[in-house]
Amino acid sequence: MASEKIVDIAIIGAGPGGMASAIEAKLAGIDNIIVFDKAPHHNDMIHKFYKKGKRVDKDWMGRKAEFEGNVSFEECSKEEYIQQMDDLLASHGVLDKFVYNTEIWNTVKGDDGLFVINVDDDNIVKAKSVIVSVGRMGKPNKPGYKFPKAIRDRLNFNLSKVYNGERVMIVGGGDTAGEYAYGLADLEDMQDCTVTLNYRKAEITRMNPINTEMTLKYLENGKILNKLGVDVESVEADGNPGEERVKVNFTDGTSEVYERVVYALGGTSPVDFLVNSKIDTGRWDEPLMDEKTMETNIPGLYTIGDVVTDQGSIALAFNHASFAINDIVAKQK
Repeated sequence: MASEKIVDIAIIGAGPGGMASAIEAKLAGIDNIIVFDKAPHHNDMIHKFYKKGKRVDKDWMGRKAEFEGNVSFEECSKEEYIQQMDDLLASHGVLDKFVYNTEIWNTVKGDDGLFVINVDDDNIVKAKSVIVSVGRMGKPNKPGYKFPKAIRDRLNFNLSKVYNGERVMIVGGGDTAGEYAYGLADLEDMQDCTVTLNYRKAEITRMNPINTEMTLKYLENGKILNKLGVDVESVEADGNPGEERVKVNFTDGTSEVYERVVYALGGTSPVDFLVNSKIDTGRWDEPLMDEKTMETNIPGLYTIGDVVTDQGSIALAFNHASFAINDIVAKQK
């Protein structure tokens, strides 16, 4: 039987917004909180995509945002920013609230009014309120082997270049890979495509329940060909000059030829989380919420930071955290 823990606030995402939410909650006297992030540390996007010494600004693309809550920082280099955040978390006593290397697929409100978060098969967290601070999808991850120049145009990171009739291999084990695979198999104008799903593990473990069900169904009925449990060792050109296809060499010694290989290695889109959590979204898949409180259509469920805006401002994420915590506190009175 899974163990169950009840918290006042669960925060999903440890970027600027999630981190500020933890501090704002502590300052408001709410200590029973937990913060989840799929990365091994807070501010993962800063760690990954900022080069050494790159300046971290509070604003983005010239759009100004002044700090309105209790959390702020001095603009500085990447390394200094991370140190400032480490110091902030330590000084407010919330370091032990962070659970890293843990990806959360959704949160749904139960009949008891508490939000259910399935951490893994053995652990369930229930929360009175939830703040979602997941970022927008970053740059796609690329494999370690070389892309030969002759077939570079056939090695893609989305489906935009796929033509009907092609043999296409999708590489990846997350939600994006599953959606690409069964989505392509379902497209009316791509009915003559042959779709193969490749992932180094033999079982699907990283997709949300909806995508897992769909992908397994299509693998079982043959709409998606199964190439799970083996990794790609290399790719090379196959065929006459100007007509080259992609020969994929696998780690088990086998090889297959495809017209196109699509790498879906970039993690989970925030849209998946929003849909699976039953959060209403707008035209551009952004969550619909009260801009003064950040509360969504589901009472007690808040969305903040990059997932609600394209502005990418750290100051704005800090402010969103303040708005959400203030609303949570006000509703407790």
